[in-house]
Amino acid sequence: MAARCTCPARARFSAPGLLLLAMGMLLPGTLRGQGVVPYLELGAGRKQGDFGTTTQDTLWLGYLTGGVSSHRWDVNLTVPYLGLTRESGGISAQDQGLGDVLVRGAFRFLPETEDGWFLDGEGVIKLPTASEAKGLGTGRTDVGGFLSLHQRLGIFQWTVMGGWIQETAANQTGTDSNTTSGAYALSLRGAWYLDHDRWSASFEARGASFQGLPGAREISLDVFHPLTSTWGVKAVVTAGLTDGGPRQSVGVAIIHLFP
Repeated sequence: MAARCTCPARARFSAPGLLLLAMGMLLPGTLRGQGVVPYLELGAGRKQGDFGTTTQDTLWLGYLTGGVSSHRWDVNLTVPYLGLTRESGGISAQDQGLGDVLVRGAFRFLPETEDGWFLDGEGVIKLPTASEAKGLGTGRTDVGGFLSLHQRLGIFQWTVMGGWIQETAANQTGTDSNTTSGAYALSLRGAWYLDHDRWSASFEARGASFQGLPGAREISLDVFHPLTSTWGVKAVVTAGLTDGGPRQSVGVAIIHLFP
């Protein structure tokens, strides 16, 4: 049971994912201009780690995100599908199914100033649609709130993000008491705009999602590349520095904007 409690599928949504998808508020403007733009994002990824146990967890995921964005705000909904493999002592077990659905909303509170400063806020709800019995979710609702302060300096942009992820007590219907009630999320990110591409590197620290495990510490590299005025692709590679999160993860996604 301990391995099921610490598998990556059951952890709360992570801030790197939030930061990448919050870029949806900026990517339509990069691809097409400053109007209101519906979009779809189709992605896939893989996460792996042992979380300080003798069990190796490998999580494969695919997701579809649909949303509407402008240069000031973004709202979207993500539906993931998960495949989880656990290996321990030469024995392998597999589960698959719908993941936890995410609903997001972001808003630019402070438009970019003459000195390049701007401020974004984001709210996220994780709905307990994944199977707790299969170890694909916690069976509980999480809510998160985040603020991101940016400064653009020519082709370089840095970002400081801080926020909190809270488990909603009214929805704690699961039997697993190993999860913590809430966790902080902090990150520092630097981005470079080269031609039409956006490259970035980040460090993130999160509070512990499960009792007895340290908080996650991760470094990530990602890139966004516009293919045409309505198509773009992005990729991310993440390395975990503690047992509080996956040891390694990769992801790719393609984005389509609708005229």
